[in-house]
Amino acid sequence: MASHEDAAIKARIERIRQLVQDKQSTVQFYEAASLAQSVVYDTVGGSHPIMSAIEKAVASADWTKVLGTCRSVLTLFDQGALKSPRLTIAREIETDFLDIAQAQAQAAEQSKDQTQKQIQLRISAFLAGASLEDALRRLCDVHSLPYDPQRSSISKFQACLYQPSKQIEVISQSENKQITAWGDTRNKADHGKVGEITHTEVLTMIMGVRSFIDKHLP
Repeated sequence: MASHEDAAIKARIERIRQLVQDKQSTVQFYEAASLAQSVVYDTVGGSHPIMSAIEKAVASADWTKVLGTCRSVLTLFDQGALKSPRLTIAREIETDFLDIAQAQAQAAEQSKDQTQKQIQLRISAFLAGASLEDALRRLCDVHSLPYDPQRSSISKFQACLYQPSKQIEVISQSENKQITAWGDTRNKADHGKVGEITHTEVLTMIMGVRSFIDKHLP
């Protein structure tokens, strides 16, 4: 499923297509260049060579060059060359954490040592919670919702994403309740309440977090 961030990038790309027709004003070319810069920055980053080309074209006020660089951005996008390594890495880390969490949960199910079983479930719940927290942070970033990076937590990100009184419902009411339950499981792991964590609870959390990330993020 396409993410909200993908949709935002595509909307800018389509606007650039409209602006770089042959008979446009300099104001429209400038808008196209600004949008092109934002697309490059939000995908492959400001150090990409095309960013410098756009900046030089705008600085020279040569609108033929501006047109050419903007069309180059469109070509790169259409060829799939504008992919965000930051988002790719974030998703890979979340997936790795969930894979390890699932392996720990499966090992706990087979373990006959109660102490070892509890340790494995605690590790599993902690990693699933870490993946969820990072996914919620990314979702806040996608929707430009402000948060304090020094005081971040599942509940704080959750509160940013679900604010019915302010007509902010990036996540649904049912998802909000489910995230609360997952957060409780993560808190039990964080505070050493391993005796309260069950194998079914952890495994359900892992599967749920995977599904949540697949639905809301790339």
